[in-house]
Parts: sequence; structure tokens; C-alpha cells
Amino acid sequence: MKYQDHRPLKKGEKLTFAMIGMGIQGRENLKGFLANGKLHVIAVCDVDRERAAAGKALVDSQYGNDKCRACVDFREILEDPSIDVVGISTPDHWHAYIALEAMRRGKDVFCEKPLAFSVEEAKTLIRAERKFGRVFQVNAWQRSWDVFRTAVMIVRNGLLGKIRYVDANYGNGNDKLGGPSHPIRFFDDPRNAKKEGAPNPNVDWDMWLGPAKVRPYSDQLAPRGVNTFYPMFWRFDDDFGTGYNGDWGAHHLDIAQWGMDMDGSGPYRLLCSQEPHSTNPFHGCRRQYGMKMLFHKSYGDIELYHGPFGVWGTVFYCDNGIVAVNRGKIAVWRGTGLVKPNAKIRKALQDVSFMPECIVAESVGRDYGFDTSITEDQALAKALETLDEQFALPQAKLQLPRPRLLPATASFPEGIQEKDVNLPPTLAHISDFVSCCYDRTPTLSPAAVGGRTSILCGLCNLTYVHDAGFDWSPATQNFANGTGQGISLKRDAYRNGWKVKL
Repeated sequence: MKYQDHRPLKKGEKLTFAMIGMGIQGRENLKGFLANGKLHVIAVCDVDRERAAAGKALVDSQYGNDKCRACVDFREILEDPSIDVVGISTPDHWHAYIALEAMRRGKDVFCEKPLAFSVEEAKTLIRAERKFGRVFQVNAWQRSWDVFRTAVMIVRNGLLGKIRYVDANYGNGNDKLGGPSHPIRFFDDPRNAKKEGAPNPNVDWDMWLGPAKVRPYSDQLAPRGVNTFYPMFWRFDDDFGTGYNGDWGAHHLDIAQWGMDMDGSGPYRLLCSQEPHSTNPFHGCRRQYGMKMLFHKSYGDIELYHGPFGVWGTVFYCDNGIVAVNRGKIAVWRGTGLVKPNAKIRKALQDVSFMPECIVAESVGRDYGFDTSITEDQALAKALETLDEQFALPQAKLQLPRPRLLPATASFPEGIQEKDVNLPPTLAHISDFVSCCYDRTPTLSPAAVGGRTSILCGLCNLTYVHDAGFDWSPATQNFANGTGQGISLKRDAYRNGWKVKL
């Protein structure tokens, strides 16, 4: 792919940046860009004026002035030719439209995961990235963490034989937060409708809804003020998200896809879950986990299973060993022979005392989340060092890319350098993107890759929503063999002209 140049920069000038979406995720991302310091943040945007003002205050505090612009309509950002790079941290139903229009206007894009709300939107963004030649990074930041890279290096190099089975674990099936999205609800609890739906003069509600169907305002969808929690209500609504499939699946399915070497492909068949239907009315009687995907390899099929939350996010079962990984956690068993996963095996794997004679290294440390003040603990660092030595990973045939640091070269703006330090994964992912914005090279997770992961998330959700399996063509990214009848890969209708169209 040929990347289009950004505007010419004067000596010492930095590329300019604006963040769209100032909820908790947007603020954390913005802090990462401010800490990176190699883009100049000049604007923030949110449909809630209070959150937009909080974003402006964050930037102004960093720079010691009051020059950051705050707006409530993202089109002000997109139409501003002085803005080179945008970050998108809106709810999922807005990702595709804003990302597409930003690329159309010559801007590089950092977009939250999942890349798109629907399968069709993800396909459109993959084409748009290629057409407009913009640098693009999906915030699949687990790819920037050595614990996941180490796991993928082991399985991609065939050091435990061929991959036969994979587990991707997310969603617990309990309460209101299972794997798939829910049928549309107006309020979290109808008894709280008056409180949740009380007028909020700070938010442009029609703009928040965007392409989605009209419904009453709910502070469960658009929290009032500067929220300090992650809103889950919209993530589990059929009109705005794809449940935990798009939330956590966009991380753990992404690592599964990377480990299977399927970044440019996909499954050929999706199998309906055989788990009991949920009896929780919020779930719409949908099954909550248990669907499977089949991926074709030259040596045979790989079966991927979606299970509920546990110790491990992604587990690879190979001919002669198992690799289990999660944030801050890894365990590798070697010499096991092929272990075919079932309920008993999956339960046993929650304890690293499983087959202790085969353990090469393990660490079940903390999930660091967004705490960028801490680095890998000693146990995890020791486990990764042991795996490097035992599997000779530094000399492995296949070397996977690490986050890229901005080169210190005279052709770059004066003062823009970065020491070779072990950055926390979120900052490393941002650093990789910023580096690529300057040298016009591919990121760790471009739209072509993040789009395929987004499609996996969408297909997984569709099996639960329609309680059906179907065949799939990775080449055409469409249903195959006459299956999928009555299942749509796109939003039924887009309100107010917000259609995602290349």
C-alpha cells in the first residue's frame, strides 16, 4: 500500500492532532497522546459540552495556555485543514462514519476498537484505507504488549507444533453482561425511566444518536458530565454495539487471529452455540457463549471456541503444548501432546498447576489496565525471559513486529526523538502510531487488520442474535453456500444522511 504524504512541515513543526469523543476512553487516549508529546493537540470534541470542556482543560493544563479548541460537532474537526491527525473514541456506532470522512479529507486516524459497528462498515473502511492511503491505527493495544507478542511468536513459529484449537474468552453470561448484544431497550430499568431520562441540556442528543434509531435520552447511554466509569449500556444495545463480542472480543479475538496467522483471512464456517438459552429477559433469550468458528489451514482446520471470562483471554492448543495468555499473564506447557479442550480441561487450565511436569514458564500477575505508572512485575518479566531462552525466540525464524519508536533523524522535526524505553503497552501503541504518521509506514494494527477483527466480532454476534450458524467466504467477506439467509451484514437504515459510503 502506498501512503499519501501529510502536509509539508516547517522546521520544528509538529503534526497537529484532535480527539473526537471525550468519555473516559477518550480522555485516557488523549493523556497518552499528550504524554507522547510528538503531536500538537489543538482541538477536542464531544457532543456533551461539559466533557468537551474537560478535554480542553486537560490539554490547556499540559501546554500552560488556553488555546485548545473545544467543539460539539465533529465536522468542525474534519473540515479543518490545519488538523493532520484525529483520534476517535466515540461509541462504536460512530466509528466508521467519522473514520471514513477523516481519511477522505486527508487525515491520519487512530480509532478505538472495534473498528466498526457492522460487518459491512468494516469492509468499507478496509477499502477506504487502501483508497486514501492514510496511516491508520486501531487501538488493539494488546499487540503492543510483549506478553501477547511472546505467546504469538511461540505459536506462529510452530514451536509447539500446529495449532489445532483456540479459545477466546470474554463475557460471563450472568446478570446483564453476557457475550452478545441485547435487543433494544429504552432504559436500563423502566422504573428508573424518569431519573435516567431527565433532560440534559449539555448534550446534543440527536448528534449522539447519529445514524441510529430515535429513542428517548438516557444517561445510561450518554452519562451526565465527566464520567469516571465505562458505560456498558450502549455496548450491549443492538443499535449501538455488539456486546462483549465487540468490547473484549475485539482484543482476544484479535490475538487469536494474529496467532493463527489469519490477519488477511477469516473463518469459513460459524457454528451456532449449543449452550442453553439465557432466561434473563435483558438478554432477549439469546445464548451467551459457546459458538465456534472453523478456520482452514493447509494442514487441516483450526476450531476457535468463544468461552466466558476466566484467567486466560486467549488459549492456543497445539500438537505438543498449550499457550495461554492474558493481560499481565502467560503460561506455556510443552510436551503435553495434543490436548483437545472440553469443559473439564478448560476448568483445569484456570489453575497453572495443570500438568505441572509440562510447565515451561508461568506468571499470573496483574491486569494493569490504564495504570501507565507501573511496568511488568518481576514474575512476568522472568517468565518472558525464560520463554525467550527456552524457545530461542530472539533467533526464531518468524520475527513479529514490535511497537515502532520514532527515529531520531535530521529529516524529522527538531526535538522529536524518543529513547528506547520499555513503554507501557497503551503508550507503546500510541508511539507506534505517531511514528508511522511521520515516516508513512504501516502501523501494528491498520484498518486492513483491525477491520478483519471487527468482522470476526460482528459475525460472532450475528450467530447469537439469529441463533444460527452459516458458511462464510474469507475471500469475498460474505455468506457462502446459500447460507445466511435473512441475516444482514449492515445497518438497516442510516438516519440524517450519516450513511457510511465510500
